[in-house]
Amino acid sequence: MEAVLKRGQPLMRCRSNKIIWVLMTFFVGEVIWGCVSLQIDKINDGADILPPPDEFKAGKTSLQEVLNCYGAPSEIVNMEGHFALHYQRTMKRVGHISIGIPLLDTLKAGPELNTRGTLLRHDTVVFVFTAEGLLADMIYEKGTNRPLWGTFWK
Repeated sequence: MEAVLKRGQPLMRCRSNKIIWVLMTFFVGEVIWGCVSLQIDKINDGADILPPPDEFKAGKTSLQEVLNCYGAPSEIVNMEGHFALHYQRTMKRVGHISIGIPLLDTLKAGPELNTRGTLLRHDTVVFVFTAEGLLADMIYEKGTNRPLWGTFWK
């Protein structure tokens, strides 16, 4: 059906309106009859890692003092003439988005779109000791201080 101007001239209709309605109908149908899911998992492995106290000084702190403060390490590494105690906490974030259209009855195919993202962060402290059991060096990194959403999708 054509729209007519007052002087009898036919008015051209815009076909993009039909395309917009088709797309909107598709998305409404997807939400109603399709499958849209968002899943976010948060997994923590290990105990909280605190920053080393100010009293811990290289050459003065003993192995026993570190063990009393932090407990059993996640890993013990043997090095040439030294050994290291490694304490680590891992935080894992996994995001999964899935969109599916169940058209198996009509098209014998079911279009589906999936995407997944994973973010690992580590809180770590490493104490390096001499063979005599005195602290030689220590390293601390708190990777969980960075904001989640700022780094999740990068």
